[in-house]
Amino acid sequence: MFTLYMRSGSGSAAVEAILAECGVAIQLVDVPRDGQGFDNYLAINPRGEVPSLRLPDNSLMTESAAMVIYLADLYPQVRLAPAAGSPLRAAYLRWMLYFASAVYMADLRYFYPARHSVDPAAEAGIKAKAEIDLNRDFDIFAKALGQGPYILGEVFSAADIYAAVLISWAPDIEAVFARHQNIKRHYELVAARPKITPVWKSNSMFFHD
Repeated sequence: MFTLYMRSGSGSAAVEAILAECGVAIQLVDVPRDGQGFDNYLAINPRGEVPSLRLPDNSLMTESAAMVIYLADLYPQVRLAPAAGSPLRAAYLRWMLYFASAVYMADLRYFYPARHSVDPAAEAGIKAKAEIDLNRDFDIFAKALGQGPYILGEVFSAADIYAAVLISWAPDIEAVFARHQNIKRHYELVAARPKITPVWKSNSMFFHD
């Protein structure tokens, strides 16, 4: 069994959604933000970041994008990732890493600016620049997405799940949707998938009934 060390609404939601799509049994362990429970978690992941994933062989993974890529490849029958020889594989990896390295990092700078400078006076500027970066990154994604409806055109993949989780963190998701109707359509298609909707709701993520 997989054990997912998680926190509601965090990057663990993407991993939880992938495992749900794969129909895999998992144990969820909620990681508190502080206190003894968090101190105990540092023995598992010294950086204190969530998620962490305990594999059935008892080895540990960190980094949500790595988990998503690994799990999608581990269950090829679910078809959440193009095979290595597929012409879609390069685009799949591109967008996985784009959201992990660009959007995820900008989200963290926006919501946690104090982590990115030793000077408290810099926090407002860090947050403002992060919002500019997010708007640019969503513009880039919207242009590439086109009519989609998915990142790989008509082919749904784990990259769509990962992207949708990060889109849900947008400082003003309704403004993103108003500006980019194709991103809105993409997000809602992912959130409405029968195995993913319960994960979205349990993580208190943006969802229209």
